Amino acid sequence: MRTQFPRARLTSAAAVAAVAVAMLAAPALGSNPPSSVAAPDESFTEDLFLRPLADGKVLLHFEFEFQRRHDEANSTQHHYHLFPRQIGEIALRYDVDELHLSFTQGNWRERQWGYPPVNSQGVGAEVRARIRGSDDHIAAQWTGLTNALSGVFCASLNFIDDTNTVVPQMVFAELQKSGRAGVLRQGYLPRESVCTENLTPWIKQLPCQSRSGIGALLNPHRLYNMHFHSMSMSLESVDLSDSGKPGASALRYTQQLSVVLDPRAFGLDDNWSLSELMDTHVPHACPVADRSTVRVLASPGSGLDVKPKASSKTSLAGLDMHVFDMLKQNGKAPADIELRFNTPKLSAGSSVDPIQPAVAVHRFVTGHGGSSGGVETTLTNRSDKPVDILYLDSLPWYLRVYSHTLDITAQKADDGFEPVSAELGMPVKLTPSASLFTPAIDRGRPATMELALTLPAHSRTTLRYSFDKGFLKYTEHPPDANRGFNVGPAIVSYASTAASDQTSGKDHGYQPRPLACAIKETLHGESSSSAQCTVRVYSELFLANMPTPDFSMPYNVITFTCTILALFFGRIFNLLTRDFAVLDPVKKTSEKNEVSVD
Repeated sequence: MRTQFPRARLTSAAAVAAVAVAMLAAPALGSNPPSSVAAPDESFTEDLFLRPLADGKVLLHFEFEFQRRHDEANSTQHHYHLFPRQIGEIALRYDVDELHLSFTQGNWRERQWGYPPVNSQGVGAEVRARIRGSDDHIAAQWTGLTNALSGVFCASLNFIDDTNTVVPQMVFAELQKSGRAGVLRQGYLPRESVCTENLTPWIKQLPCQSRSGIGALLNPHRLYNMHFHSMSMSLESVDLSDSGKPGASALRYTQQLSVVLDPRAFGLDDNWSLSELMDTHVPHACPVADRSTVRVLASPGSGLDVKPKASSKTSLAGLDMHVFDMLKQNGKAPADIELRFNTPKLSAGSSVDPIQPAVAVHRFVTGHGGSSGGVETTLTNRSDKPVDILYLDSLPWYLRVYSHTLDITAQKADDGFEPVSAELGMPVKLTPSASLFTPAIDRGRPATMELALTLPAHSRTTLRYSFDKGFLKYTEHPPDANRGFNVGPAIVSYASTAASDQTSGKDHGYQPRPLACAIKETLHGESSSSAQCTVRVYSELFLANMPTPDFSMPYNVITFTCTILALFFGRIFNLLTRDFAVLDPVKKTSEKNEVSVD
């Protein structure tokens, strides 16, 4: 096991090759293809969703999308116009069908903020990709891919290796049903932090970068003074048959950035504007964008007044949506968007309750001491009907999991809908309808547990299991060994359909559609009546305290040993090298007298 250090340089041969690919692709960013070569069919859209939250904070969700016709027989597939060449070259070089990368800092607070604008991401860095080829080929391509992404986004993704890579079979099942061959791999670095050196290459992939368009609002000084930050990119192949082009497909590259800011931290009162919040002017639309919008979401009855008048007004996931079309400015300076509250500003005690997700997951570490411990996960179903979920949990190899200690119980949850009686409050054991357990290999692979469960309506399900703590070499400990080891989050996946979500109703404070699904349907023009969306929820990280050697003892031993050796060596060296002779005291006295007389 290699110790992860932030921003470590690439040292392997694969890393050198990956950086070379990134350097070759870098000059093509934002450049047009030669005039003698026809540019492929490409498009670019940019959108910003702004939503005041129930506790007075503000959610900003930036979404930039590239789409490029994908034709293997097309001679111009290596020429790029709007589509980032870095990503295209990496996808071709490493046989990638689908790719997802995210950097997250801070936990999403579903009780105060409701549904997230994207599938909740766990703290740290996550890489997920589906690669074509044989097992040996996939392993080599996976290593090259992580090293290439590490060079492009200035991150420590090169530390993703076999010890923190899993091959999920159930949780990401919707990605496996797309009909394309390949193996899905997921790597996680829970200690990876996100900062401006990750944001800078992310912004440079935009056609207008930060000069114009929605990207000009990406002020790092405001984005990183936040309570939650999630930056991601995803690459997938989409079918264009529904758009009147039978058999055609395209590569869709999406860049998403979600932040939760507190206007009070910037000295703003209840009324503020978008330019004041981001400390920059409202820009013109990007000239090459096919769509450029700013959408303000507000809860009904919140007393929010949006100025100037929006281009259009509609609803999204039970929220009022004011749409400002930046392309309809007709060359005029874009008007600043102001938000004013006719009622007192929303707070934690506001009458407008936050819209909470139907399923929530929280995970904790149990036990004490340096020999054993356990994991306890709480799964809460707030909906009126049972929900089928898929659960993925992965622990590093030095936490030796005992699968026979798995215990799953469910009981009625006191969620405020109805009182809990003694009969309903008694725990009931649950049996997974399917399970898959992959044991760990020391310094080879992590332990992986996947379960298929049905959560009863209005219930709280508790999942427990035990593990033993292994012994590590002293070189395998991080620099802050006594702090503990970060363990990645558990992932819960469930299908959300419009018909099933509407059963929750507004009386309970639940929206009929998760916000991430509604945003995807709105931007991609999908029908929400029968569309099925997969929602993934990530738990918190936890710290595993491992048996830690006394790192001061080597220093004490070395100091004590060197002191003894220095004294002993000095004495023996003097005895062996000096020539001892007896001096005549009479002769020595006479010599001194002669010197004094002179």
